[in-house]
Amino acid sequence: MLSDDEIANIVGAEEEQAIGYLGEGSEIQQNRATLLDYYNQRPYGDEIEGQSQVVTSDVMDVVEGMLPQLLRLFTQGKTIAKFEPSRPDQEQECKQKTEFANWVFSKQNDPVLILHNMFKDAILQYTGVVKVNWDDSEEILEENYRGLSEQEVQLLGFDENYNIKEIEQDEQGFNVSGERVNATGKVNIENIPPDELLIARRSREFDTPPFIAQRTPKTRSELLEMGFDKKQVMSLGKDEEVDNTVKLSRDYNLEDNWDSNPTGDRSKDIIYLTEAYCWMDVDEDGVSELWQVFYSEGKVLEKTRVDDHPFCVCVPVPMPHRAIGSCPAEQVADLQFLKSTLVRQMLNNVYATNYNRVIVNERVDLDDLLTPRAGGVIRVDGQGPVGDSVTPMVTQNQVGAVLQAIEYTDTMREVRTGITRYNQGLDTESLNKTATGFQGIRDMSQMRIELIARIFADTGVKRIFEKICELASKYQNDQIQLRVSGQPYEIDPSAWKYKTDCRVDIGLGSGDRNEKIANLNYFYQQQKELMQLGSPLVDSKKLYNTLDKVATEVGLKSAESYFNDPEVPTGLLMAEVERLTRENQQLMMIAEQKNQLAEAEATKGQFEMARKQMDNQAKIEQAQINATVKMAEMEQKDRHHDDNMAVELTKIEADSNKDVPGALI
Repeated sequence: MLSDDEIANIVGAEEEQAIGYLGEGSEIQQNRATLLDYYNQRPYGDEIEGQSQVVTSDVMDVVEGMLPQLLRLFTQGKTIAKFEPSRPDQEQECKQKTEFANWVFSKQNDPVLILHNMFKDAILQYTGVVKVNWDDSEEILEENYRGLSEQEVQLLGFDENYNIKEIEQDEQGFNVSGERVNATGKVNIENIPPDELLIARRSREFDTPPFIAQRTPKTRSELLEMGFDKKQVMSLGKDEEVDNTVKLSRDYNLEDNWDSNPTGDRSKDIIYLTEAYCWMDVDEDGVSELWQVFYSEGKVLEKTRVDDHPFCVCVPVPMPHRAIGSCPAEQVADLQFLKSTLVRQMLNNVYATNYNRVIVNERVDLDDLLTPRAGGVIRVDGQGPVGDSVTPMVTQNQVGAVLQAIEYTDTMREVRTGITRYNQGLDTESLNKTATGFQGIRDMSQMRIELIARIFADTGVKRIFEKICELASKYQNDQIQLRVSGQPYEIDPSAWKYKTDCRVDIGLGSGDRNEKIANLNYFYQQQKELMQLGSPLVDSKKLYNTLDKVATEVGLKSAESYFNDPEVPTGLLMAEVERLTRENQQLMMIAEQKNQLAEAEATKGQFEMARKQMDNQAKIEQAQINATVKMAEMEQKDRHHDDNMAVELTKIEADSNKDVPGALI
């Protein structure tokens, strides 16, 4: 078994031979510093006082021109990476991994900033590096309680996450002060500077190199917080020189000559810590194993047997059979220097044309000659001809020829990087080009960007998502509940048992956004026609996929806010319920209208019947009245007849002097 000293010797030897070690002695670090100076348009060091000192911005133009297109390709969809099954029994696990990995990357971290920094480092500094590891640090919060009962204090003591520091008793009860320790285990994703990454020179790729490490400055306090032995940490000497050439170029406009620890507080001393992942035969069985070694000043602070390293690296222009290739910034650095030189010469020519050099003798007043002003007078002593004293030196105008040379450098930059002037919009000359020719120029530039995007997707970005799932399956012990399409979704990473394939989904395709939308609309119309014909080639999910892609190209995150996914039953069920509700409401409205008409008709019928009844009643009452009147008349006639009869009988009785029945006397 190798001792710590022997392991320290192995790691130290690998570190000293690694690419990127020692800022000033490393060629790649010098190149990185130079590229940063070019990006920041810093002087080249060959400037001449009194002449043009222009520095063009070709490196910055290329870097900033690529970034928006690259980020749009990776962030325009609702998911960046997707895990795909190789067998039917892996489908559920792949779905969980896809949801979990994208949730960790997009919700627990800042995805745009991580990808932006990773891609920018790669385009400008050869490598973009992201470190993915499991963060099991603890969050400590102070919690104090007042007026607790004895039973409540006992319950608080049983809380495993709460540490009681002090207990006091007063009239109100027990006062408890302490700390609550919350475990914050999660996947941590962070960008690290390219100049901090070390890799063995014999490495051919970044996945399984013989040696890879991060060498970064830490304070003593940070080392203690990481859990290293206090006695060993305090015995380490502090580093006075903490700035390498790359860092100085990166911080060129900040204060220089700063002290690494001006306070004198030992906890703030800067110490370089190397987190190395090295293949070595620690158990001396003849086979090398991968070990994580924390190393500083020739001492091993901690060592652990591991399965993999945490670094995810993007290289924009790979070179076969070597880990680090080239980058677009390097491909245009010489052109920036050439173009800057040409622009300086052109401006110097313009200056010389506007202010010609002259040949003079001792008769000329030099103060007048060296004071350029419009209409100024140059005094000449003596009575001789003025022309003998002042003779201008004619400067030949070279602006046209220099502009042609500058145009050549711009063309070379476009050929090398694919970033053309047409990426920024049309110029006056492009309006004269044919549509086909312009489209060809644009497509060629897009192909270069898409190639870099595909390389990034299949290397560093893909590894980020694989590491997320790998770490979660090892260290995530509790179930996690996410919300997928608005519904709760439980995931248990510890139950994952398959090694599944990961695919990073980026929006690659020919043509610009308008062309893609037009093509998708054509597909959508064809799908609708096939569905109407009952063809088995298309179903509702295929239609939804097309609409989802259209939404993405329009600039929306996804189509789920506007259309229901047929694979999400809840959304479809709610839509069906809403449809049936609307239909029922319409039917109820129609029925209500019919009821209102029926009620109106019924009311009308009832009114007619009542009117007829009233008429009949009136007729009956009139008939009764008529009958009464008639009877009264008849009775009156009868009474009148009886009266007349009585009168006649009375006359007869009077005349005959006899008793006549019915007579009035």
